[in-house]
Amino acid sequence: MSFEELMAHASEIKFLAIKRALDEHETEPEYARQGVDGYYQQVIEPLFKPFSRIPDPAGYQPTIDGLSAAMHDLSGGHIDQDPIDKNPYLANPTLEKMHTASDYLQDWSGQAAMLFKQKFLDPFPAISANQFILTAILKAALEAHQAMWAKTRDDIDKIAHATMDVFDNKCCDKNTWNVTFTVLSSIGATAAAVLTVATDGAAAPLLLSVVGAAAQVGATLPPDSLSDPPKGGGETALQIINSMKATIDQLTLVVQKAEAVIAEKTSAVTRLLGEHSSYFVSARPAVASIPDGEITGSAGLGDSN
Repeated sequence: MSFEELMAHASEIKFLAIKRALDEHETEPEYARQGVDGYYQQVIEPLFKPFSRIPDPAGYQPTIDGLSAAMHDLSGGHIDQDPIDKNPYLANPTLEKMHTASDYLQDWSGQAAMLFKQKFLDPFPAISANQFILTAILKAALEAHQAMWAKTRDDIDKIAHATMDVFDNKCCDKNTWNVTFTVLSSIGATAAAVLTVATDGAAAPLLLSVVGAAAQVGATLPPDSLSDPPKGGGETALQIINSMKATIDQLTLVVQKAEAVIAEKTSAVTRLLGEHSSYFVSARPAVASIPDGEITGSAGLGDSN
């Protein structure tokens, strides 16, 4: 494919449409106001221009790699793989040191010592695991967006090439030419991310429906009527360009649908963060609110033998 040449393709399509219309002495009502040249100057290139500005999928990779590195740091061993794409993650030995912290603090007594163990040490494995899962969800969402734009580039390029082929009489059947959209099939949904509840109250673990690149999650979205582009074709330049425009309009709807799916799943995670921040962040130590003059003693930092 040749996405980098998309606007050059648009210029070529404009040239071919004008040439066909003039060679065939087409007299369409649409040409009456601006002439053939003026009409296609205003119609064709503006259809492709927005697609020429879509993000470069490669630009997502540094952030995706950064999130993967964060997952390595957050991997405590009790979760040994990405819950979305199932890739393995080795345990970070640094996190294992938390298991021995209680032994080092045996001589610390008082309310602060008790609450430090209850509110920080004990929930730490669950909170770090949830942070690992949350990072995996964010990485998967970026991978879905990356795959969506990669397929969008492929699809708009295919539309341009199919149109040029019709004008050059290279299409097998110029009256029924069509392309196949691959945008929606590039992302998939899964419900594999389970968050561990790390609060005092007993509650069932949360099951999240998340989204990722289909290549990673292994399950494409259900079939959608938008995935079936209109069949293009026609004899006149105007018929061919109108068919191309209808196909591009349909592709635009497909991309909007894909973005809506990603946004819906990501928004659900955002709401979860707002409603259950304690699943991801350790509680603020109560001792932080004690006045300086009362920081010592059993109600404050306590005693050390």
